[in-house]
Amino acid sequence: MADPTSRMSHQVAHVEPLSDIDALRERLNNAEVGREEALVECEDLRDQLEFCAAECNSLEAQLTTVTNRLNRAERTVGTLNRLRLQDREMLHFLEAQLAASRAEAQTAEEEFRVTLEELEASSRSLADSNQQLYHLTRTLERQVDERTADLRAALADRDALIHEIHHQTRNNLQTISSLLNLQASRLSEPSAVEVRKSLNRIQTMSLVHGLVFGEGSRADTPTLPLLTLLSRQLALSAADNERIALRVTGDDGRIPLNIAGPLGLIVAELASNAFNHAFPDERQGRVEIEVSGTPATEHVVIQDDGIGMDPTVVNERRGLGLLLVRTLARQAGAEVRFAKDAGTKVQVLLSRRRSDRSASA
Repeated sequence: MADPTSRMSHQVAHVEPLSDIDALRERLNNAEVGREEALVECEDLRDQLEFCAAECNSLEAQLTTVTNRLNRAERTVGTLNRLRLQDREMLHFLEAQLAASRAEAQTAEEEFRVTLEELEASSRSLADSNQQLYHLTRTLERQVDERTADLRAALADRDALIHEIHHQTRNNLQTISSLLNLQASRLSEPSAVEVRKSLNRIQTMSLVHGLVFGEGSRADTPTLPLLTLLSRQLALSAADNERIALRVTGDDGRIPLNIAGPLGLIVAELASNAFNHAFPDERQGRVEIEVSGTPATEHVVIQDDGIGMDPTVVNERRGLGLLLVRTLARQAGAEVRFAKDAGTKVQVLLSRRRSDRSASA
């Protein structure tokens, strides 16, 4: 742009008269004011240019952001298109599966209908069978009732017969006891003593028979209660029983009924022998009976702290009492062992086979 001073000089030289200095100064001032206004306008334009440049930069950044968003949107649209394509393929697959399922459902429905018809036929047949079974059951029940009544009558007859046999046995033992007692009263003293021993054994047999074959007897008998009652009865009948203590201990085993009788007689014979011979001269002592084995009794120990038995008598098997004990042991299938241990100790070992059979029963 041309300098205002040179322009003004040019105008003064060619246009304005030199005498008009005030007008020239005024114009010069106006030009200066115009120059300042032009400079201010230039500053404003520069500021506007910088603001526009900043706006352009901001718009360019926004354009970049929008471009990035458009790119992401395009990728998202591409992904959605691929997913849509996959959904279409899945839809076609599901439609095919649905068609196959419908076909299978129709087949299953037909099979169910056939099965239902067969089930109805089976139900009718089952109803007929149930009716026949009901009539057969009623017939069997009547036959069972009749058979049960017959068995009860037979059982009652058997119980009555067994009761009568036991009653006759006790009567026979009582008769034998009476005869022996009568005979002992007519004999001299040495012979009467032996007869009274036999009388005592017969009475012991009667006691054992009453305990073993009493009311409510079963195929197997609890050993401990049987020997406890038997020993108490023997202690009560023994002379001077207050100075001899009796104790029965052991396990709650059981023995067969056919062994209970011989075992009871063995224990009675050994306990009676201890009461009568183990404590002479008013000696005090004790007799212990121990039962071992469960659920089946395996052995019984009879022990006293008396004077003991003569080993020669035991080994030579002399004496009616020892002979009776060994005979009863053979009947019971048991083994008897004698030992001298601060008195007399006798072990009665029952057969393992019979004990096992009793436990299994």
